[in-house]
Amino acid sequence: MSTAAPRRTRPRGETRREQILDAATAVFLKHGYAGATIELVVARAGASKATIYSFFGDKEGLFTALVDERAGRILAGFPDVEVGTVDVPTALAEIARQYMAVAMSPEAIGLYRLILAEGPRFPELVERVYRVGHERVAAGVAQALRTWAGRGRISADDPDRLATQLLDIVRGDLHLRLVAGVRPDDLAEAIESNIVHGVRTFWRAVGPRGGERGRVD
Repeated sequence: MSTAAPRRTRPRGETRREQILDAATAVFLKHGYAGATIELVVARAGASKATIYSFFGDKEGLFTALVDERAGRILAGFPDVEVGTVDVPTALAEIARQYMAVAMSPEAIGLYRLILAEGPRFPELVERVYRVGHERVAAGVAQALRTWAGRGRISADDPDRLATQLLDIVRGDLHLRLVAGVRPDDLAEAIESNIVHGVRTFWRAVGPRGGERGRVD
């Protein structure tokens, strides 16, 4: 007789809510906030208006929920920074790869387009997404830099500022190009090039003078 534990399933309401958010994301990305309607979401999700209103209240509530939850889901892909490494340049390159895998994903680019277009209409929402998004990632990187600086592995007088600069350098203008729909012929190659050259530049600025000379590749 099998003793395997029964498989856990998501509550039906939670699953339905997620399906509606998926449909709403597609509708808002295609039509923008002004052109999106509850009717379009209903048609795509196969849900009733009553169900959508019971979950989200109205179109503004639906938009706020999808931006909040999609931002959280995207950021879940960025793990905690590992600071116990011996090879700091290699660790910086890995941090950059993890960050770019999240920031350059189609879902993240689509969400950024929505925020860029509708930010003036929802300033508090944009501020919240930025606070739990970019600031959370930068804080994790800053803590790693602070730890390495304390161990004499790097020179970092302002880890918080340097963390933001690292993310900015490896992202470069590639993020803006993707948001604008100007996709390189080989996106993977373009991302890796940004990472290698960006981390190399960053390491020249923070690497210990006359000390550790790590290879960045």
